[in-house]
Amino acid sequence: MKNFRFSIFFGLIASLLLVSCSDNDDNYKSFSGPQEALLFNKSASIFEFTAAAPAFTEVLVSSTTVSNVDRVVPVVVSPFTTATTNMYSIDMSTAVIPAGQTTAKLKINSGSFAALPSDGSAKQLVLVFGSSFYALPNRTNHVVSIQRGCANTKVNLNIAFDPYASEISWLLKNASNTTIASSSPYADGLGSFTTQFCLVPGNYTFIMNDSYGDGIAPGSYNLKLTNGTTLVSGSVFGSTISHPFTIN
Repeated sequence: MKNFRFSIFFGLIASLLLVSCSDNDDNYKSFSGPQEALLFNKSASIFEFTAAAPAFTEVLVSSTTVSNVDRVVPVVVSPFTTATTNMYSIDMSTAVIPAGQTTAKLKINSGSFAALPSDGSAKQLVLVFGSSFYALPNRTNHVVSIQRGCANTKVNLNIAFDPYASEISWLLKNASNTTIASSSPYADGLGSFTTQFCLVPGNYTFIMNDSYGDGIAPGSYNLKLTNGTTLVSGSVFGSTISHPFTIN
């Protein structure tokens, strides 16, 4: 049973709580391990741009140790990435932690606006560390949701996973039952995920799936307007659940 799996996992995760931190907490220097550990300061971000001018976003990448020399951060693109290479470029010259510091600002540049989905959905750029480097649990990857600047209604999807994120998937469908956005595979241990949709007025259905059949427990998900209004929310739902909602 999954509850039994969770009880075993809980003992392990309790020991990691001393060295892990929330998505917005960069106070990781209390970590004391046998070696240098790398981490993404946040697990997800949103990058939107228009056709008017080039743009960029920055992803913070850190080390738990200080060095007296510059260090190149071994960031690579995961095979789980759904964004195509003409949608973005990565300035690897910024993937360097300067001597005496612990953080690098990895610069992601905008690519072709025309290549982005025209329906307002996002494509994911999934960044991970090289396999030979140790990373802090729950900070091993960063998902950049790349999408067009929105002239319609922005809707934020927020997911707080249980320890089994790999079991979760979702779909967003329009009134014609056409899938306009869907999830990429998630890795167990991922703490949270955020992305944003740009939706024209109309009726939609948001579908959450759990391959194990017990939903997110503990955990939660929601769809919210940028003013904080909740359109959809949930947690325990079994194998699948559908949430209809309307954008006016």
